[in-house]
Order: sequence, then C-alpha cells, then structure tokens
Amino acid sequence: MKKKSGTVPNITCLFLVLACASFVSCHAYRKRQVQPYQNLPQQTAVPDLVIYSPHPVEKVEFIVIEFRQRTGMYVQMVHGGTGELLSCLQKEEMADKPSADVFWGGGVESLEAAKQFFMPYIPTTVKNIDSSYIDDENLWTGFSVMTMVIVYNEALVPQQKKPERWADLKDAFFSSRIIIPDPEKSGSAYTMLNAILLTSEEENWTLLRAIKKQAFPAGIASSSTSVHQSVACGEFFAGLTSEDAALSFVNSGDTLSIVYPKDGTVAVPDGVALVKNARNAEAAKVFIDFVLSKTVQELIARKWYRRSVRTDIQLPEGARPLNELEILPYNIYEAARQKEKLLQLWRAL
Repeated sequence: MKKKSGTVPNITCLFLVLACASFVSCHAYRKRQVQPYQNLPQQTAVPDLVIYSPHPVEKVEFIVIEFRQRTGMYVQMVHGGTGELLSCLQKEEMADKPSADVFWGGGVESLEAAKQFFMPYIPTTVKNIDSSYIDDENLWTGFSVMTMVIVYNEALVPQQKKPERWADLKDAFFSSRIIIPDPEKSGSAYTMLNAILLTSEEENWTLLRAIKKQAFPAGIASSSTSVHQSVACGEFFAGLTSEDAALSFVNSGDTLSIVYPKDGTVAVPDGVALVKNARNAEAAKVFIDFVLSKTVQELIARKWYRRSVRTDIQLPEGARPLNELEILPYNIYEAARQKEKLLQLWRAL
C-alpha cells in the first residue's frame, strides 16, 4: 500500500530444536499438519513447507489440501493469534533457528510493524492485484480485504436500540452486552481499534474507553472469530467484527444483522509474507503465488465471504460495494509505527 495515501494484515509454535525449548515457550499452541499422502507417517515426515497462520483452521484447511494435491508438498500448519505467532517469529530469530517459511494472515499493519521478520517477494500474479494492497518494499502482499462492522442479534436488540454508529454502543442498553476482540491478540482487532479512533471526534479516546467499559471483562474476546458466534447464539447482544465473519452467518439464516457504521469504517487487507531466512523459500514462493491465484481468490470470495485483493474477482454474496460505504482514509504505515504505543494506551484504559 502506498505510503502517501490517507491519514493515520489451541496451537503450538513449531519446535525450534530441543535445545531451544527452554526459552522458546509457545506451549499453548497446537501443531496441525496436512499430509501429502495417506500412508505417510506423520511422526517421521519432514515438511516441505511450514506456514504460520492466524486464519481459522477450518477455513485454511481446504486451501492447503488443494495445494498439497497440486504440488505433492507436505505442509505443516501452525495456527494462533497474529500477535502470538509474530512473537514466535521473534523468538526464533533470537535463537537463530527459523522454523516458519510463510506468514499467512493478520492485518497488514501488524505485518508492517514486524517487517524485520520478512524478506521481499514479488508474486507472479502481481499485475492482477490492486497496487494499493502491495507493500512498497514487497515485504508483504494483501491476501484479502477486511471491512470492519458492527453486528447485532435481531431477536435481542429492539428496533429503537439498533446501532447505526460506533458511538451508539455507548448506550447503557449495551452495558455488559457487547463483545469485542482484544487488539493485543488479534490483528483485525487492532485494525478495528484504529477505525474507531478515526471516527471519534472526542478527545482522549473517550469513545474507545466507553466501548471497552461496556464489554469489560467478559466481552473482551481472545479471538476475533468468537465475536460473531457469541452474538449469533445470543450470549451477547452486539459485537465488533469483520464483514466476512458476519456474512457467513447472515447468509446461513442466523438472526444476525450487519451494520456498516455511518460514522465511517476502514477496508484493510490481511497479508501473506515470505519469512526471512526461510528454509523452504522456493516452496514458500509457490504457495504465495497459489493463494493469490484467481482460483483461490474466487474460492475465498465464495466460501469465506472475503473481498479479494485482485481486480478480476466479484464481491462476496451480500457484501456492499466500497463506494456505497463511508470508508475512512487509513495509513497502514502510520498504524504500524504507532502500534506499540496504541496498545499501551489500550491496556491503560
């Protein structure tokens, strides 16, 4: 994305080596592998490619299986939150024992803030990708575009309380009834934090503080994927999430409604990046080209309800064109530079 645009991307880390296990602590992770052949013993297989991804397991698995069938490569997936996985990259770099080859997912502000872990790669599909979704230094490329929205349960929120703006969530009706993802753990949640700050004309983070207070403590979710599920089942009345997550529920008939806030929102890509000093760099490049291909991008629009970064893919079912929404100018590079500062302020709220 061009720097001059606008104003302010249960699991286990891959074991580095046994000798490093004492200080590389990612034991909360659960390793998930996809085997290239049915008769390949998992415990003796050496992966051809290692991918770290905050994308939900059930979403990425069919793409990884398709990649395996086309290439014959043995792919090892490591799933977790964006922040958790980037922390693993940092520990691996400190130990000089890289494990990951590809980082796939996470808001690109998070990837930009951690760009020291990546190396340049220009995808073969670059001519079909919107140039605003490509890093100036080619350290990451957008994979899909996320629009931040409010969701609410139609059966629980009366007509007169239906939110139209972020600021409507300050209403006492929503006290302890909203759920928001934690920006310290979720890349999309950090994007949402910035969206709310951009829309607020109030000083000192007044609006964000009020929203966090409405959700705290039970409504601060460790994963962004739990937001729409919790609202759809009635555990919470409303929540903050990404458009694609909500569309999958709306199109399946759940009592969930989407609000594109009238006071503005943002449309920001998540990304895919080649990890610096990747052991399987050539295989990683093949995978990056694959997920940016027209076949996969059509698939994510149809099955994930994600907007594509390509210029030749139709919108997902139920998604509104960006030119019909109040899209705020959003400087990814500034958001990346400010990330640690903003997260400190978030913790202090």
